[in-house]
Amino acid sequence: MLSFGEALAYATKQAMEHDARVFAYGEGINDPGGFFGSTAGLKEAFSEARCFDVPNSEDALMGFGIGASLMGYRPLFVNLRVEFLMLAMNQLVNHAARLPAMSGYQYTIPLTVRAIVGKSWGQAAQHSSALHSMFANIPDLQVVVPSSVEDAPRLLLASILSDAPTVFIEIKSLYDCKALVHLPIEPLPLGKAHVVRQGSDITCVAISDMVGFAQRVSEQLVADGIEAEVLDLRSLAPLDSAAILNSVSKTKRLAVFDIGWEPFGLAAEVARIVSTSAYHRLDAPLLSIARRHEHTPASCFLEEQHYANEEHAANSIRALVRG
Repeated sequence: MLSFGEALAYATKQAMEHDARVFAYGEGINDPGGFFGSTAGLKEAFSEARCFDVPNSEDALMGFGIGASLMGYRPLFVNLRVEFLMLAMNQLVNHAARLPAMSGYQYTIPLTVRAIVGKSWGQAAQHSSALHSMFANIPDLQVVVPSSVEDAPRLLLASILSDAPTVFIEIKSLYDCKALVHLPIEPLPLGKAHVVRQGSDITCVAISDMVGFAQRVSEQLVADGIEAEVLDLRSLAPLDSAAILNSVSKTKRLAVFDIGWEPFGLAAEVARIVSTSAYHRLDAPLLSIARRHEHTPASCFLEEQHYANEEHAANSIRALVRG
C-alpha cells in the first residue's frame, strides 16, 4: 500500500534510476516532509546534485528548467502551488510551450512541472485555485490531472518520459488516499481516458478528485434505477475526445464534474466537442458540476459551501434523467 505522495516519489525515483538526465528541483523539495512525502528519499538516493532546493523565484526556476531541457536533460520542477505558476507564465507559455514550434520542432522541451491545488484544508484564495483550463488552452502544453493513487505515478512517469512540456496538476485531497500500486511503475499513455464505471443512462465526465466524487454520486443513483457511466479523462491536453463521444453515443445524457470554476471551464470544452459532432446529440441539457465562481474562502464552513455537494449533484442527475 502506498499513499499518493509515496507513489509519486516512487515514480520519480524510478525515472531517475533509469535515466541520468532526469533531475528534480523545487522550493522546499528536500524539507523533512518531502513535499507531502512525494519527494522523500530522493536527495539521499541521488545526492543534492540531482535533487536540490532552490530560492523562491519561479520565473527564474522555470527558465532554468527550459535551459536544462534544451541541453538534453529531463527536469522535474516541483512547484508548490498552482498559483505560483502565475509568476512564471512568461517562461512557461512564451518559451516552454512555443520554442519547439518556433524552431520547426528541431528542439524539444521535456520539462515536467508539478503543482498542487490546496483544496479542502483552509488554503483560501491564493493556494487553492484550479487553473487547468487556462493551461490546456495553450498549444503544445500538456496538462495532466491524475485522479487516484494507482494512476498518479504512471501518469507522472509518462510526463517525465514525454518530450513535450507538461503541467502535472495534483489536488491536496488525494494525498490522504492509499492504494495498492503495481511495481515497477508502467507509464500510462497520455490522452487516453478511462471508464471507471460502466453505465447506460448518463455519462459523467470527470477529472482529478471529482472522479471519486462522480463515482460516489453514481452509487447513490443505483437505488433510483439510474446507471451512470464515469469517465476519467486523466489528461486535458491531449484530450480523449473519442472516449467522450463513444460514451455519450450510448447514454445520450452528459454531466461534467470539474475541480475548477464553471465559466469557461471543462464543461464548455466538453459541450463544444459533443455539439460540434455531426453524429451525437443529447436527449437532455448538459449538466455542469463545479465549484462556485468566487474566490475560495479560508473559513472551513464557507469552504464547504464553495465546493460541489454530492447530494445536490445526485438530485440534479435524477431530475435530468427523469425529465
